Amino acid sequence: MAAIKVTIIGAGSRFAFSVVSDLMRVEAFAGSTVALVDTNANALDLSVRVINQMVKKAGGDLVIEQSTDRREVLGGSDFVLNSISVGEPWAREKDVAIGEQHGIFQPTSQTVGPAGFMRGVRVVPHVVAIAHDIADLCPNATILDLANPLAAVCRSMIREANLNVIGLCEQWAVTLPNFSELLGTDDLDCLSVGTNHLTFALGLFHNGQDVLPEFLKKINSEEGKSLRERLPVSYEIYDAFGLWPTGTEEHIAEFFPYFLTPETDGGMAYNLRTRHTTEEVVAERRAEREAWASGEKPIDHLLEPSGESAVDIIASLLGVIDAEMHMVNVPNNGLIDNLPDEAIVELPAHIGPGGVRGLKVGALPRGIAQFLDTRVAQQEVLIDAALSGDPNLALQGLLLDTQVTSLTAAREILTASLSANADWLPNFKTDNHK
Repeated sequence: MAAIKVTIIGAGSRFAFSVVSDLMRVEAFAGSTVALVDTNANALDLSVRVINQMVKKAGGDLVIEQSTDRREVLGGSDFVLNSISVGEPWAREKDVAIGEQHGIFQPTSQTVGPAGFMRGVRVVPHVVAIAHDIADLCPNATILDLANPLAAVCRSMIREANLNVIGLCEQWAVTLPNFSELLGTDDLDCLSVGTNHLTFALGLFHNGQDVLPEFLKKINSEEGKSLRERLPVSYEIYDAFGLWPTGTEEHIAEFFPYFLTPETDGGMAYNLRTRHTTEEVVAERRAEREAWASGEKPIDHLLEPSGESAVDIIASLLGVIDAEMHMVNVPNNGLIDNLPDEAIVELPAHIGPGGVRGLKVGALPRGIAQFLDTRVAQQEVLIDAALSGDPNLALQGLLLDTQVTSLTAAREILTASLSANADWLPNFKTDNHK
């Protein structure tokens, strides 16, 4: 196997450590190049120093490049991994506070809710610019995206630059221990389908047999009481719509207008809490990485298998390992009958040298499909708004969000959000907002 080149954009994130760790364990990738890119020179320098320590400690055979200008290193890339964020974490803190002023609470704010929407408006212009550079400098590269809101990001790169993009997220898998707990076995394979951060179990397999009916029977019994109480959001959505949602309670709740309200004490009644980042947390994180980079603290844990799927997918695509099934986010193109072809859907796919072949699912129950279809429509409006800088399109996108139930509130949230995000939204001219 010839060496490959992997470029990581947004390399200031910890994901870069996972990729390097996993690459070093694949003998066929010896001699490969990892190009690290981040517009934050300090974050990039720190990541590079940690990664150099990792390569030295593991005796890895990788060439490490770095640049704050992606165009300097994109040429020759076989794979581009995108994990950027824009204005984080402080933009998120502002957006969450604006939502709370209007009775909207957002534990993660990575995908939906007003804060999730504004995250997308900030990120999309940047990922589209990245996509155009990839199309110019390494048009045959495969893009693996981890940036949120993941479905909107993947769709924007495909729509605007016609690239081969695969979205990756491991959130669906947090449900597996819950299934295992109630069924008494760890050897489970879940057929999880939907859109990123809102997926549903269509099947649950143990030794080739679907045991999802057994799980659902037990969850409704006295035996399942403890799990029902720990997962009240999942249980109520299942009880109402007939499919068990997969993923974290926080992500699931944000897609529905029922759980994160003043009446539920901002979600506290459902054991939901909003995640916050403080200056102290950021300083502690940097100090920890400085200690790894200097050798003051051990980095053995960084060299363990990451649990991420990116390197396995790369290896499968190149035929380095056998073809495998992976959970991915890809264009629907008829995989789910009652969602648009352009929708980015999360589902299992067979991945090998022949490419990515998503599992044909058929039709979802109409109620579930409608929730997902509205998210698809919102993502298209989000992309249009972000690229055009049209506040009226942004308002329409907010009004498509289930947590926004007042036109007046939507207008006030938009005005406040555009002002709070002004440093990161050069496309927007708020004086033409009516």
